[in-house]
Formats: sequence, C-alpha cells, structure tokens
Amino acid sequence: MVEAAISRKIIPAIMIGGSGTRLWPLSRSNMPKQFLRLTNDKSLFQNTLQRVESSVFEKPWFLTTQSFVELVYAQAEEIGSCFDGIILEPLQRGTAAALATVAIKLAKTDPDALVLAMPADHVVGKPENFVSAVERAIPLAEDDKIVTFGIVPTQPETGFGYIRPGEPYVLNGAEIGALVEQPGGFLEKPDRERAEQFLEAGYLWNAGIFLFKASVLIEELKRHAAATHDAAYRAIENGEDRPFAQHVVHLPNTEDFAKCPHDVPIDIAVMEKTDRVAVVPCNSIEWADIGSLSALWEIGEKDGDDSRNVLVGDALVTEAQNCFVHSTEGRKVVLGHVDDMVVIDSEDTVVVLPRHQTQRVKDIVKSLKSSKAKQVKFTRSATKTWGTVRIDRTFPNGQVCAVTIKKQLPITYRVAGAEREVWVTHGNSGAEYCEDGIFKPFLPGVPVSFREGQVVTLRNKSGHAEFTYIRNKPDFESTIDDWFPQLAEVDLSATVSSKTG
Repeated sequence: MVEAAISRKIIPAIMIGGSGTRLWPLSRSNMPKQFLRLTNDKSLFQNTLQRVESSVFEKPWFLTTQSFVELVYAQAEEIGSCFDGIILEPLQRGTAAALATVAIKLAKTDPDALVLAMPADHVVGKPENFVSAVERAIPLAEDDKIVTFGIVPTQPETGFGYIRPGEPYVLNGAEIGALVEQPGGFLEKPDRERAEQFLEAGYLWNAGIFLFKASVLIEELKRHAAATHDAAYRAIENGEDRPFAQHVVHLPNTEDFAKCPHDVPIDIAVMEKTDRVAVVPCNSIEWADIGSLSALWEIGEKDGDDSRNVLVGDALVTEAQNCFVHSTEGRKVVLGHVDDMVVIDSEDTVVVLPRHQTQRVKDIVKSLKSSKAKQVKFTRSATKTWGTVRIDRTFPNGQVCAVTIKKQLPITYRVAGAEREVWVTHGNSGAEYCEDGIFKPFLPGVPVSFREGQVVTLRNKSGHAEFTYIRNKPDFESTIDDWFPQLAEVDLSATVSSKTG
C-alpha cells in the first residue's frame, strides 16, 4: 500500500481534433462531433469547457489546428468561457505529440504544473462526479504518477481498450485508486469472450483522460518516446508566442513538429511502457465516447412508452421500436412499421440504416470519398468568429446564402471565389459597407454589389445584422470555410483580430 497527499489547482488541456467521419452525415471534417449539439443545447466541446469550471481548475489550454480556430473562439465566447492559451498544431501527429507539446510548453512556467489532458468530444452526464474523481487523483499525480481515469464498465464492451488495476493506492485509510503494473496493464480492444472475462476480473475501460505533472510526462517521453519528445521540444523552442486578448497563442515550428512520428497515441508511446501509471476508477459519471450513430440512440432519452425510440427534431414514429431519428433541418421525418432503424436527415444528406449496421458508415464515407462527394467533408454552413454563413440554394451560375453578423466591429476581407457578390440586408440594422474610403449604409431590400478582388469592409452598429448574400459565377470548388479570405497573412492572430476588430 502507498500513501501520500498534497493538493493544488489543475490546468485542463483540452484536445480538439478529429476528422469527423464516424458520425457522418451529422459530423464532417469541417464540423466534427465535438462542435455538434448532440446531448443538449450545447456542443460537446462547450460541455467539456463547463465541466472544468470548478474551483479545482485553472483556466484551460486548448490543443487544436488552424482549421478549427474560428469554431473554438466562437463556441467558447458563446458560453462566456475563458481560457489561458492555445497550442496550434501545424500537423496532426497523434496524442503523444499533442501532449508532449502541452507538457513542454506549460513546464516552461511551472515544471510541476498539474495537467489534466482530456478530449473535447466525450459525454459526461454527471460532471460533479467526474470532478470528484479528478480531486481524488491529485495525490497520485503529486506522487509522480501519470493517472489515467478508468470507467467502471456497465457491459462487456468490445469497442474500448481496458486497464488492469494492480496494487491499491491508499490515502488516509481510503483506497483512491490503484497502480497499473506492466506489461499487460493496458489491453487493446477485446473480442466478446475476452470482454466478458475483463468485466468479471474488474478491469476498467480506458477513457483516454490523464492527469500528470508536466515534468513527469516529459521524463517518461524522454525515456520511452525520445523521437516524439525531441521533435516536440524543438517545435516549442523554435515556435512563436502571439499574445491576444487574455490568452497566448503558441505556434510550434512546423518543420520541427513534422518530425514527430506519425499517428502515435500516448498509450502506445508511454502508458504501455512506463512503471509510473496509476488508475482512478470513475463510477456513476455517465461517460460515453460517441463512436457511431447507434451510440446516439444508446445515450439518448427514450420515449415514455415501451417503444424505446429516440427522436431529435421534427419526427413522427408509429408502430416502430428502438429507432433513432434526427431531423433538425425543417423537414418532418415520418417512420412507421420498422424496428431498430437509424434515420438522419441532415442539411444535405439523408441516411437510413439498420441500427446494428451503423458501423458501415465508414464504408459509405470511403465510397463517397472515391467519388469526391463534397458531403463527406464539408457542411453547407460555417461558424465564424463574427457570425454565421449558410448556403440556402445553389443554381448553375450562383449560390444564395444567408449571412448573420453578430459583431459591431468591422470585418475586412478581399472578395475571392466568385465573379461578383450581391448583399441585401433585412431590416434596419445600422449595417454599413466601405466604398472608396467612405462608409455607406445598407438600405433594407436594396442590393449592394462587390466585384472579385475588391477589398470590402462591413460593420454594423446594432451588433446583429442579417443578409441575403448572392455569389454570382462562383468557383464551386471553393468551400464555405474558405470564403471571406482575410487581407493579412492567414494565421490565428490575423484571423481573429481582423474579424473581431
């Protein structure tokens, strides 16, 4: 038995990445599941942010990429969530490289900073119980252990890795966790028979959430994953800090970061090799990692009758059981006389599958990729730091879109990807546009045109303006995320500062 105790605040490091295909068509490459509102009126990312607003935590750091910056800013701002910094990974290299960079960066200020590394896309139905588990884990982390949080299984699950608890870790007479002995402390996804054996033996699901001292993780990376550590260290040393507002944006050096081994998870790089791992069980936190469309049925609120249907949006289901229907695009979905079905009515795609076949989505996505279908990667809407853009209709020589500007400060961009833009404002919002150095008002219902290559500045005095935005003779290969290119070099500071003022 081991006993130890000390306490301090924890820095959450929230990992925001992923390709977004497992929940297609709801999730896309430019709008992966962490930014979707799947369990309540907030996105999974926003729920994660609110989970770490307890007094146990310092303000979080984010690990993400340039492509998600606007979504991160917009969704954090929407719920009034503050953060200390962002590390912008220039390339995706796996969780080992991601956690190496955050540990090395935070260790510069405090080598023994306690870091809670967690994905942005997990569901935790009982966040107060999760925070309690993190508090229990602090003595283990202070005792130089890398703590992983094991989910107490509810069934023999073949889709998760497992952790085998070893010697109990006791504090003040109470068992708060266990050491994890190697080899065999971490086990890969089992088949059904082995999963049943793991359940009987008291093994835990591996949630991929870790608490550690920055210095300890760095030491173990040096020992077991030197190539990852060395490349990440040089990337941080040769990177650049860009202070903005109340936080810091760090851009690791791309050439150095590219030398991190490809797609290496922290489990394989460190956890399966080190003798400094411990596990704290998480019971009754209602944890879920939504890995398929059927998982949305599993965690969803079932109908009050015995049909056990889960309905999101406008749907009518009759004589059907155990179905999941998602319809939030203004169309009513009617489903009858079938069981165990999944129906997704997204903005541009309808998917119908038996619930037990939803893992086949990956095969569908593969086929669509081969035909270069845009629906695989891109949505018809985009969230910007200043508002939203949505494609309402596409016709042979143009696109009709809706634009909402939610900022009073100006937006300056160069018209690109279309021969001409036509803007029409709805209502008297006080919106203005700059032409020949002079701001002129948008008049309700009166179109204003801008030509390709023209520099445009828009602003509104009310803080909310709505437009119909028509792109004439557009480049249909230009995706909605790339519209409104900025005048300055496209990097985080330019993106954020030019769009918010």
